[in-house]
Amino acid sequence: MQDEYSEYRDYLREGMRIEIGIPLSGGGVFRDWAVISEAAGDELVAQISRDVLPAEVHFDIGFILDVSIWVKTDIYTCSGIVAERLGGRVLRIGLFGRFTLRERRQFFRVEMGMRVKYSIADESSRKEVEMDWEVRKEKEQMRSQGFDDFVIAAQMARFKQMAPVEWKDILFARTNLGGGGICLRLPQSVQLDQLLNLELFLPLTPPRQVHSVGQVMHVRPPLEQKDGSYRYDAGLRFVHLDERDRDLIFKQISMTQIEHLRKKADKQEIADVSHSGGKAPLTGRQMAIRALWILASLLILYSLARYLISYRKDPPPNQIEETYEKAIRKYRHLDKQ
Repeated sequence: MQDEYSEYRDYLREGMRIEIGIPLSGGGVFRDWAVISEAAGDELVAQISRDVLPAEVHFDIGFILDVSIWVKTDIYTCSGIVAERLGGRVLRIGLFGRFTLRERRQFFRVEMGMRVKYSIADESSRKEVEMDWEVRKEKEQMRSQGFDDFVIAAQMARFKQMAPVEWKDILFARTNLGGGGICLRLPQSVQLDQLLNLELFLPLTPPRQVHSVGQVMHVRPPLEQKDGSYRYDAGLRFVHLDERDRDLIFKQISMTQIEHLRKKADKQEIADVSHSGGKAPLTGRQMAIRALWILASLLILYSLARYLISYRKDPPPNQIEETYEKAIRKYRHLDKQ
């Protein structure tokens, strides 16, 4: 029977040797082999072979990585997310997406919408383009670290005055973002190898602004829009990007992938509820809480019943009865005298 996990079952099994790819903050991927100890549904538990990972390799819960397997002479790769660390070398990995040939994949990329500002750089001096990027990058990083305008201005005085830049603002750009570059839908034509100054507004918490310089690597033919304008899809490679900003991009990719998985899980839960006639199966915790409420209700009912029975057998005297009994006792006392 085919289901959404059948492909994973076809490729993965306990005791199987796989390859784990972990993205590096400086670009590239660190790869090491691992052995699967558990495989069920879209999750697997694997132990990395190395006792100690290199110093530049960092990952934690929520990090995106890739899982590769060998099928004859071909390598197939699927995306994964670190769901739990069960030890220094043991990871619980949640899989998403399909296994595809590694040669056809673009690792650690995500399609998302965000604000982007760009300008076509003056290439008369590529050194000046780099220096202008340095100034913008340093200024933004000081601002994100909480320095006031006076300190920032004093620091910026060390640099040469930046050339004026004519920015074009795309408030909501459909992008394909990765640690090594970005694909953009531009409202104007660009040329191969052309340099673009970029400002990427990452919707993190708190929001962060990343400055970069991208080089145009490919441009698709223009597409006419409904309003008669044209759209130009261009792929750019980051030629100037601070490694701290690259880390922010990787963080944004991870957050977007996690949100995608959450929405997918919510849709699956809604589908399960609809298939079960609108009633979702109770979890163990929900059943325990419901049992406690029932037990508490029974105790309250039992105590109330005991009270009513005792009240009926020996009801407490009210104020009128007490007054009447006192008067009778007083009258009898006087009568005896």
